[in-house]
Amino acid sequence: MRKVNYIYLILFTALFFVACSSDDMPEKNSDNRVELSYAISNFDISGTTTRATDVGSPAEQQINNLYLFLFDMTGANPIKYFANSATFTNGEWSATEGKVTLKLTQAEAGNRQVYIVANVSTALKTLLDGVSTLTQLQAVIASTSNTPWSTTLEAPILMSGSATHNFVTNRILSSVPLTRALAKIELNVTLPAKHQDADASHYKYNFIDFDKNTYVLKPTAKTDDLATSGWQAWQAAGDVSSYTKGGDSKINSLKVVTYINERDNAGSYIDIQLPYNAGPLPPPEFGDETFKLPLPSEIKRNHWYKFDITL
Repeated sequence: MRKVNYIYLILFTALFFVACSSDDMPEKNSDNRVELSYAISNFDISGTTTRATDVGSPAEQQINNLYLFLFDMTGANPIKYFANSATFTNGEWSATEGKVTLKLTQAEAGNRQVYIVANVSTALKTLLDGVSTLTQLQAVIASTSNTPWSTTLEAPILMSGSATHNFVTNRILSSVPLTRALAKIELNVTLPAKHQDADASHYKYNFIDFDKNTYVLKPTAKTDDLATSGWQAWQAAGDVSSYTKGGDSKINSLKVVTYINERDNAGSYIDIQLPYNAGPLPPPEFGDETFKLPLPSEIKRNHWYKFDITL
């Protein structure tokens, strides 16, 4: 008989502070070219006992290109730029400095709602080319996947950020915060002796009700469109799952790391299936044991949900 156990975890809620554009060193010459810079926001880490931030891996900080929107204050009439090299049409981009200089004067720029989208795929660029209002940008789905977890969702990760800025007052818009469009799940499981086995085929995991859609910007209310992986075999050193063995050649710890789309509603889980090797009767009389890990009731972009579990 299979037993199902529920793992309930208390997550700390991270507080967000949205950075506004700085107005340092204003320049009065309205003929100067405008300049903007950006900075990648740290992951907010939530876990069973910790709350912290992390810059992420080099791959998670990678930016291959930028799509810039300068909307007017009504959210229309955008001036648009696509930068995928140091020199692009009507501007220059320093990826190492995180800085863009545009062939646009302060007077031409005026007061703007600025949106930056990073790591734009070819398909997404086509969609963004057709955007003419902020409302349209907010509705753009960057991708839809029937397998919305790693390795389908991979780095470089789609990012976005925004700020309102008056370029007439100051030609420089500083440090627009870019946040990743995905969340990250990390599950580390330490196994007691009763769940240790030398046969890796006895260990499986199942992603339940992960959202399929990656939006460019966080929707005001995101509608569920869900997928489930079905039971997946644990890999020794896979892109998603891995395990370690002790000196007795038995598996003593398990790990899962995957990206996941944001979700506004509760109901996403990770199930893990383990062998049960204890008691007076040998397997298969006892059979496998299943543990259910509920994910947070709201899965937020740019969050790293880390679970360290000892069964």
